[in-house]
Parts: sequence; C-alpha cells; structure tokens
Amino acid sequence: MIPIDLHVHSAYSDGVLSPEALCALALKQRIYTLALCDHDTVDGLAPMAEAAQRCNRPLHRLTVIPALELSTGPDGRTHILGYGVNPAHPALLAALQALREKRRARSGQMVEALRKLGFTIPPDWLPADSERMPVGRPHVARALVRLGAVNTVQQAFDRYLAEGKPAYVPLAHMTATEAVKRLRLAGAIPALAHPMRAGLEPQALEALVAALQNAGLAGLEVYHPSASRRAIRQLDAMARRRGLLVTGGSDFHGDAGERGKLGGLPPGWHAWQADLAALNAAVRAAAEAGKNGAPAGE
Repeated sequence: MIPIDLHVHSAYSDGVLSPEALCALALKQRIYTLALCDHDTVDGLAPMAEAAQRCNRPLHRLTVIPALELSTGPDGRTHILGYGVNPAHPALLAALQALREKRRARSGQMVEALRKLGFTIPPDWLPADSERMPVGRPHVARALVRLGAVNTVQQAFDRYLAEGKPAYVPLAHMTATEAVKRLRLAGAIPALAHPMRAGLEPQALEALVAALQNAGLAGLEVYHPSASRRAIRQLDAMARRRGLLVTGGSDFHGDAGERGKLGGLPPGWHAWQADLAALNAAVRAAAEAGKNGAPAGE
C-alpha cells in the first residue's frame, strides 16, 4: 500500500470520523501523509493539524496537508481540490459562508420532501451544529439507513436523493473556473478531483482540463477509485503531457462498506514519491508567494 492519501473527508463535512479518529486510523494503517479535503469548508483543518500532532510518535509521524474540495458547476458535479489552502483567507471564507447558507436551506427542503414521501427523520438524527456543518445529502442518506427506509447510503441516493429522484433538491454552485481562481487567491494549488466522474468523452475531458488550466488549474487527481486502469493510464499521460501535478486519493468518508477504504488508492502509482514531492514544493512556493502578497502561482 502507498503510504499517502491525498483525498479524505472528516465529520466536519460529510465524513463519519473525527480528525482525531482519522489520524489514528492513518497511523494504524501506516499512512503517513494525509490531505483533509472536506467539502466546501476549512473548519476541520485546525483540529486535523492538532490531532496529527497528538497522534505522532517518534517512529510514526503523520504529515497533514491542509486542503478542501469545492463543488462547482450547475449541478455541483465538478469538484476542485485546493491543496495548501489558507483557511483564513477572507474572500474564500465569505464564499464558503454563502454556500453554507444555501446548504442549510436545501437540507430543510430535502427533509420535508422525504416527510411527504412518508419518511419522517427525527431532528436529532442529523448534525446539530448547523452553523458549522449544514446538513448535506450524505447525512440525510445515513438517517434513511437508520430509519430502515434503505439498506445503504448508496441506495438512499439511488432511490431518493440523486438528481431526478423524488427528494433531490438542486443547489447553486460557483463555476469551476471561479473555484480555481478563488483557490489560487487563497494560496491553494487547485486540482481537478476524480475526473472520470464527469462522465465526459476523452476529447471533452481534455477540453475541460485545458480551460481550467488556463484559469490556473495546477493538478489532476489521477489515482482515484472511480478510474479504471485504462482511464488511469490516460489521465496520467494527460497530466504529465500538460505539465500538471499528479495526485491521488481514496475519497474516504468512513461509511461502512462504502466510498472505499483509507489509503485505498488504485494500483500502479509508481511515481508517487516524486509526485508528492512536486505537490509539496508547489504548496511551499504558494505559501511563500502569499507572504509576499502574490496569489499562488504568480
């Protein structure tokens, strides 16, 4: 197993585990570099850094890369990762707060739609701290599992919460280009997450990557469970041909039997050490540029 995972989620967004539990699990599984990429929030980054310090041992040390994952596009399906993000950047925080308020309104509409379908979710089954962590579809899906309406989180999406299903409520997002630019201004290194989930033909995907690269995209998440071995070879070749950083992650959320395992990257990432070093170098350079008042990459 490769001892890194550059795409994990915590309970600060739609993951199950606390930062402390994530760090402990990582060390147990001999994973020594993690990137916390919670959806549309940076609230878990400080607790994650503190947890890593508490979990570290002389011979087993964990490095955490601060990051986040922004949902973009008209349907929120295009996700942009931001590595090395400055969690105190005012413009980014304002954008995240606006999205948090939209999510809060959406969660109430989802719960009401399910009630009309005959599924009443007790309020205490959903996250209580809605100011910090608005209810998202995974939270509602887990409540449906607990209610006995479905057997798995994926089944909850397939039957009720996915686009076109009876309890689906759309959510307005920023464009992918806007997300890339915002992340650059916040000192982050933007990378396109799980490209194969976009469902695009190779030429269309390359066109998307080219457009985002013109806006400041710096990396491509090549090694992700959603990509087949053939797709990984194509993505790896595309990234290196275009001079993009190559990243990889399990997209771990912690649901039993779902969304992969921590450190569960596809096989074949032979250049992971050099790619991780390149990502770390880019993060350091962006941080240094930020000290001098320049956006990342300038």
